[in-house]
Amino acid sequence: MSETPNFPYYNTLDQIYHAEWSTAKLARLELLRHSIRTLWPKGHPTKLIHVAGTGGKGSTCRFLEMGLGAVGKAGAFMSPHLFDYRERFSVDGRFVSQDDINEVWQRRIQPHCVNLVLHNTAHAHTFHEVSILIALALFELHGVAWAALETGVGGRYDQTRALPVVATVLTNVGSDHAHLLGRQLWQRVLDKAGIARPGVPFFSSESNPDSRAIIAQVCQEVAAPLTWVDAQAVAELDALLDAAGLLPLPGESLLNAHYQRWNAALSLAVIRFFCPGLEPATILARFGEARLPGRFWQVEEGIYADIAHNVEKVRALVDEVQTRFVGKGKIMVVGLSGPRAPTEVLGSLATIAKAIIVTGASYKGQDPNGVRNAIEALAGETPTLLINDPRQALQVAKSMRSADDIILLTGSTYMIEQVLNPDPYLRYLHTTYGWRDHQDQTASGEVRLTLPRTRTAPL
Repeated sequence: MSETPNFPYYNTLDQIYHAEWSTAKLARLELLRHSIRTLWPKGHPTKLIHVAGTGGKGSTCRFLEMGLGAVGKAGAFMSPHLFDYRERFSVDGRFVSQDDINEVWQRRIQPHCVNLVLHNTAHAHTFHEVSILIALALFELHGVAWAALETGVGGRYDQTRALPVVATVLTNVGSDHAHLLGRQLWQRVLDKAGIARPGVPFFSSESNPDSRAIIAQVCQEVAAPLTWVDAQAVAELDALLDAAGLLPLPGESLLNAHYQRWNAALSLAVIRFFCPGLEPATILARFGEARLPGRFWQVEEGIYADIAHNVEKVRALVDEVQTRFVGKGKIMVVGLSGPRAPTEVLGSLATIAKAIIVTGASYKGQDPNGVRNAIEALAGETPTLLINDPRQALQVAKSMRSADDIILLTGSTYMIEQVLNPDPYLRYLHTTYGWRDHQDQTASGEVRLTLPRTRTAPL
């Protein structure tokens, strides 16, 4: 028996052992490839970069978009959105318009999707697949030369894997989505590294040696050139920022957060690979302009929101909060979505909080009372309150705040959206997402076909 684990073989066995599941997933990728070939028979004109990882996917896409904008029009496809679906699509650092969404859906994507279903009802595209097609149509509409696209969940079986790309990027691999990707870390690494394509350059800032070994095997299997980005690259980025006179950065710049420097260093490596003649100072100046709502976002004076929703993201956020707000009280407004353990995800917040207010989340939200009971034991003497309504929770936090306190909303994108989204119609659409799928009968009483929900969450 070989002393070196053969991870590509383990992936093969996993597919065989779960053949009904894996072949169905791979068939969805083929269906999406068919749609792309149908809509763009001469090939899509945009050079696409595929980004996967547990944390930092959206920020890496934004850095790539901003940096590559120095050599041509650039765009990004990201998820989840915070307030409005159109936030998933950006061109030159700005979200597309609602009219753009109407245009490409009504004239390009919807007619194609209807035609597919006319031929085979099982070929109805999912929310995630439709969103990918909309992204491609928007990039074509705006003449985008380069675009970065992030996976929904995982990598190997995510529908973004169907796209023809010029580079693949893996930020890191953590514990999130273990119920979908595997309980063991090596399973999650194997899934996310599955974005590798034959001969396509692969870039990663993963630092765990065991995870790196798996990534290297996967890349070797498909002959994908592999580039590592490490702490030295981050230090070099810091030195370049200083030498270019770009420090200090504006407060809302993504680059201000230390953990974002890893995503920026990774993006810089990709851009320099494709554009070796572009001055690093030019790229970094554009990085400094990168913004994303929900990433350490100052909502108003003393109130911040961050869509950290897994263990790794929350820990990075805690480190940043401690660095920025030394000596200030921290009032946390938290919610939790999906099958995540409250003590694992939110436990580190309890170590720095002056008070914790647990509230609800609109989509797949966990019972706030259960979340509160789970983290109360970790909070010690820290007051832990339960306010079911997210908007009311913020008002209570404001009433508790002293002059030396900050308020931080985190733990669930869906909770933050419900608190801060100024559009009541969008808030309602988000809280009632999926209601049509629960209608088993038409108005005439006829049973209608209900297709499996394989899409990702709407926000």
